This record gives sequence, C-alpha cells and structure tokens, in this order.
Amino acid sequence: MHNHIRGLSPFPGAWFEVELGGKPVRVKVLRSSSAEGFSAPGTVLGDLTIACGSGAVRLVQVQREGKSAMDAATFLRGAGTMPGIVQ
Repeated sequence: MHNHIRGLSPFPGAWFEVELGGKPVRVKVLRSSSAEGFSAPGTVLGDLTIACGSGAVRLVQVQREGKSAMDAATFLRGAGTMPGIVQ
C-alpha cells in the first residue's frame, strides 16, 4: 500500500474519507511509510497506522480538503483519537 500511495503522489493523489464532527471529510495522503501490524483492512491500529491486506501503512503527511498539508500528529490533534475505527 505504501508504494501505491507513493505512485499516486502528488497527482492524482491517494485519499480516504473519515467522519469528523458528524460529516464525511476527504483526506489526501501525501506521504506514508510501511509499518507492521495485522487486523481487518482499513482498521486504524494506532496514530495513523492503517491495516492493509498484508501489513500496514503509517500515514506521515496528510491534507484535509480545503486545508494545508500537515503531519499526522497535527491531524490527530484536530481529529481526536481514531484507533479501532474501520473505514
């Protein structure tokens, strides 16, 4: 998945939707790294580490629609805790 994100960056870009404040928000993934972990695909394991079919991917830099790019820690401060969420 990490290489898929790298291949799509910067255009057209990899993205996901997450519900924040009761409404869906599109988030573009600008940078990622490979990570270890196992769970159902799409499960947030911790921080912004997302389980994939094999392994996991850690989101390093993201951009909410209409906002500037930010690192994962900054995104999580605004989004709140997300572990266990399945998207």
